[in-house]
Amino acid sequence: MAISPGSDAAFSGQKPTHSESPRSKKFLLTEEEIFYMNCRAAYLTVFKSSLDNIISKDQLYLALQHAGRNPSQKTINKYWTSQTAKLNFDDFCIILRKEKPTSKAELLKSFKQLDVNDNGSILHTDLYKLLTKKGEKMTREEVNAIINLADVNADGKFDYIKFCKLYMATNEQCLKTTLEKLEVDSKLRRQQFGSHMEGSPERAPSPVPKASPRIIRKADQESFSNKGDTRNSSLATARQFKTSVSFTVTMGADSNQNSKLIEPHSIKTFGWTGELGPGIYWLVPSTTGCRLRKEVKPITEEAQLVYRDETGELFLTKEFRSTLSDIFEVIDLDGNGLLSLEEYNFFELRTSGEKCDEDAWAVCRENFDTKKNELTRQGFMDLNLMEANDREGDPRDLWVTLHSMGYNKALELTEACPFVIDIYADKCKPRIKAVHMEACSGQLEKAICKSVLNKGNAKVMDGYENIIIYTYKRDTWITAVIENKSDDKVIIHVNNELSENCVNNRGLGIFAVEVAPNSTMVCQHVMPLNERQEWVYYCVYSLIS
Repeated sequence: MAISPGSDAAFSGQKPTHSESPRSKKFLLTEEEIFYMNCRAAYLTVFKSSLDNIISKDQLYLALQHAGRNPSQKTINKYWTSQTAKLNFDDFCIILRKEKPTSKAELLKSFKQLDVNDNGSILHTDLYKLLTKKGEKMTREEVNAIINLADVNADGKFDYIKFCKLYMATNEQCLKTTLEKLEVDSKLRRQQFGSHMEGSPERAPSPVPKASPRIIRKADQESFSNKGDTRNSSLATARQFKTSVSFTVTMGADSNQNSKLIEPHSIKTFGWTGELGPGIYWLVPSTTGCRLRKEVKPITEEAQLVYRDETGELFLTKEFRSTLSDIFEVIDLDGNGLLSLEEYNFFELRTSGEKCDEDAWAVCRENFDTKKNELTRQGFMDLNLMEANDREGDPRDLWVTLHSMGYNKALELTEACPFVIDIYADKCKPRIKAVHMEACSGQLEKAICKSVLNKGNAKVMDGYENIIIYTYKRDTWITAVIENKSDDKVIIHVNNELSENCVNNRGLGIFAVEVAPNSTMVCQHVMPLNERQEWVYYCVYSLIS
């Protein structure tokens, strides 16, 4: 746990007061829209433009602080590795999704464990133990910064109730100040924001399921004052941009689609047969057309993970052991019933963001059941039991693992879709290696770009032959890729406002993307909101002058 309210601590996930915003008087913002508005507000507190990149650890730390995350050095190192050169706004949004803000209840619960007298204060020595030994460990210098806060410290004791109030008040004030700055600065608002604005038609906002990109607001609001008139829209666009190119694709309804979401264990088997020459091939499972919707049913009771017998010894519950066995099956990539160091590190990267090195793996093999230098299923169970014992039965760290693997509080797999890939070959035995594609690494994007460039429909921007838009259509989704062959970066304005029954992965109908010189980038994935109805993809790509 890393906390520093006296610094540039920023806002958490609180919702802004709707009455303060002119646009919010017209309709209530969705939770997702509020999240991305807060993301942009934090980003633009540090950078002049949402198209600027984070180029150092210090910048990442400051941006996360302004988003209310107050990260520890361990958290920073998880996202800024030795291979990291820069992170963009999309990466920043991904990080904020993973690093949830600390709530007042969580803070109070953490401190209350050391409040032996139940009087709202703890000794400074105990505070050091809590903040430097457990969870997101802080340095002594960071703890000293908290102890030096006069309002919450006296006579060698730390008033954690006052501290929590100060922490949350600081967050709320930072959020209010940052959002007010964006509301007042009309130029900044116009340059950085996209689809919803003052003066737009009064309507309920579209569903926003995923991350918002670096976006740019329209300078001329007349462009879409009459949404149904494409001629007016085209004329307005011609006045604003150097050149444009548009795509229109009408897709039929999927009559075979069940209205109920298919559970992961019921997914069908798909195959491909063909001849491949010598070389290295990347098999990228495409999940673009599979949307795991948020649960609507509340979790009434949290599953129990551990229990103690009459002697006080700690054990894993039957339900938790069953879930761990399922997780073991998922991370056993070669299906041999054992976990190699490489396989275990896929699990570690997903759940903690860190790898297990050779020395730590050697200790693991010495203390837990192994075969052929690989961890057995029982050894994996015992490893989790040890973690529970290290926390004296506190299951919070175990829940972090479960949530990372897609399980909810009822131990139901609701936010992940495991799959199995089997490869058969004649005349040879292929060597298969799983590659971990981190969200911010660009590996997956490169693979998608290559596929779309090979198969997609290409259109060149009029007068700019070095800028090409590729559109690849499948039955359940459409992917667009932008290729910039020039030696200069370009900014492309993307307008999906006239599409019907569509949703894109960027979350907004209008946005802008920056394409680096001599590069390609995935612009958007588009899917139907309702698979059982016809959907029309109408998109205008314009080069910003």
